[in-house]
Amino acid sequence: MALSREENEMLTRVGNGTPGGEMLRRYWHPIGFTDELKNRPVKRRLLGENLVLFRDDKGRAGLLGLYCMHRGTSLEFGHVEDGGLRCCYHGWLYDVEGKILETPGEPADSTFRQRVSHPAYKIQELAGIIFAYLGPEPAPLLPRYDVLVRDDGVRSLSGRVVHCNFLQMVENSVDQHHFKWLHRTPKTRFWKDEKLTSDPTEFGIRDTFTRRVGDESYRTISLFLMPNMNKVGYHLPEDHPAAFAATHEGYEALRWRVPIDDTNTMHFTLYFAPLIDGKAAKIPPDQSEKGLLDSVHGQYRWDEETGWIARGDQDRCAQESQGAIFDRTQEHLGVSDEGVILLRRMFKQSIEAVQRGEDPVGIIRDPAKNQILRWVPAEFKLDPKSEAAHE
Repeated sequence: MALSREENEMLTRVGNGTPGGEMLRRYWHPIGFTDELKNRPVKRRLLGENLVLFRDDKGRAGLLGLYCMHRGTSLEFGHVEDGGLRCCYHGWLYDVEGKILETPGEPADSTFRQRVSHPAYKIQELAGIIFAYLGPEPAPLLPRYDVLVRDDGVRSLSGRVVHCNFLQMVENSVDQHHFKWLHRTPKTRFWKDEKLTSDPTEFGIRDTFTRRVGDESYRTISLFLMPNMNKVGYHLPEDHPAAFAATHEGYEALRWRVPIDDTNTMHFTLYFAPLIDGKAAKIPPDQSEKGLLDSVHGQYRWDEETGWIARGDQDRCAQESQGAIFDRTQEHLGVSDEGVILLRRMFKQSIEAVQRGEDPVGIIRDPAKNQILRWVPAEFKLDPKSEAAHE
């Protein structure tokens, strides 16, 4: 079930006016971290659009088009002052809403600045993440996923750039068959009698992976949330047959694969560990002050202990090696690719919904349905004599 060239283009291109890009613009996307916004603006690129992220001297965060409307100088080199962001070249001053506050050099009675407006975009801050919305009004609600709003645990954040199309990373979220092979270590206990099931939900896809080690069966649940998120949780030691060689215990992770453009992707991760008896499990260190870290295409960290690429770079290695934009006309899908097939179908349906003037999958507009979005833990053990799951 290979895609046609036209279908592959539709699903992978993210620019303004493209079918996929218009669909993606109906969602909120992470674009940065609260802690990285200090006294200097930050350049970002999202869905093929060049932007600048900053916090003004009144504490308000703003997201503007990158280039000054006057002579096109990049506002990433601008000065945060006087209630806005001032271009370093000729001093034009913009506020967080794109209003031009000053145009130095123009006559005092000039109304020029009142007749033009700079591109500005909606942003919201939640759990230390800055989310951006580039789509048409009215904007949907920013989903309040449980790990974003819970107050009974600790969080850490990280972000980096991966040099391939976002869909290669998104498809990884529903491709559970790769766990056994890509993430194996010398301690991995292999399993048999695998069963992969992918079911559509209100927000995306629920992937269930059942397998047997000896006389015991294990089930892992992974959630794909439209359009680019993956929710997993409660990782186990790497020698546990349900663990996929995870090396930390007791935390959840929510990941976003956000298109920079057609061939580069921002990978944001939020880790959350709930407090149990006043203590939380160890989670990866917070790196939000460092902002969005880059990676070098083709260079992957090596783990001498396992004799294989380090865990954090295994997915990136597989995805980047597929090419900048994977040519899906050349693939040969099998039964284990059920989740990938369902995901592509959901993307097509969401694109068609937008073209009809409707909302794509997972959009929330009713505040009553957005108090806190909860899901079950990701790992259950099954009694070998029963199909009923229990924690």
